[in-house]
Amino acid sequence: MDLTESFNCGLRQLIMCMDYSVNLCSVCGSNSSVYFDDVSGLRYCSSCFVSYVYRKVVRAVRQYKMFERGDRVVLAVSGGKDSVVLADVMGRLGRRLRWVEFVGVTIDEGIRTPAGDYRAEALNLARSVLDRYSIPHRVYTYKELFGATLPEFMRAGVYAGSACSVCGVLRRRALNIAARELGATKIATGHNKDDEAQTVLMNVLRGDLERMVRAGAAEGFGGATSSVGGFVPRVKPLKRLYEREIAMYAYLRGYGFQSVECPFSRDTVRDAVREALDILSTRISGVHDALLNFEDKLLERLGSSTAHVRACRNCGEPTSPGRELCKACEYVLKYVEKKEGDVGAGAGAP
Repeated sequence: MDLTESFNCGLRQLIMCMDYSVNLCSVCGSNSSVYFDDVSGLRYCSSCFVSYVYRKVVRAVRQYKMFERGDRVVLAVSGGKDSVVLADVMGRLGRRLRWVEFVGVTIDEGIRTPAGDYRAEALNLARSVLDRYSIPHRVYTYKELFGATLPEFMRAGVYAGSACSVCGVLRRRALNIAARELGATKIATGHNKDDEAQTVLMNVLRGDLERMVRAGAAEGFGGATSSVGGFVPRVKPLKRLYEREIAMYAYLRGYGFQSVECPFSRDTVRDAVREALDILSTRISGVHDALLNFEDKLLERLGSSTAHVRACRNCGEPTSPGRELCKACEYVLKYVEKKEGDVGAGAGAP
């Protein structure tokens, strides 16, 4: 072998070694990587990635002081990947935090599609993870709580905007009702870093500081550790995880994903903000964390004393200042009026 061949052979071996080392996990250094974190530049194998996500959630729980001794926490488990990962990590954490009790709650909106039973599939996914950790599970329906399903509300024209807006109002109310009925002290939701950054930016674009402060008070910012204006306090253990990290964790833990898509899963404003953040994240490293840090600092300075709510004159639940009726009651009353109007028109027809 001449000098040139020897050099080329060595070069090929070096390249092979370099390629192999690049694909190795940055943490253990021995297993092939399955996930690359473009913010930190680290690569993770499946085992190290699962541990990384768990530690990241535990760190957020500690940072935001989410749980206290004696808490009974409702886990809002819809069956989507975020809520399944929430239940899995809380189930694992619950083995250490014996002084916190978890109960799973699923809200059934009554959505049925030609492609399949959207909620039935999600319920099976929710039960699979809750059963894994022997966490009790309760199901509440829009029909039993509000007298109608989400499709029925939308067909009645209770709101001219997106169904997601109506669903969000009713879901928050349903979770509050469920938590109080179950004697829960907190509600844990699966909101991720992408969700939270989008919400912060939406509130800024709308100039809606009041909404930001109310949401922060409900999460316990500014010393608000008890329920604010009738709200059962919310905690968001996944708020520092990217959606892509949650999806990978769910996959590596062996959980299935919903094959039937919600037919109402469109929110034009949020979709636009999501797209804008996706573009910004390619130019500004850590923009999602920056938005969450901005919100944290703002809420720490303002405190919860500036959060104002009033009781709905119809149901007594908390509502925004300046409103006599909460949005949930507004939707329900509009649905009832529409239904009674249709019955009256039918009765008067020849």
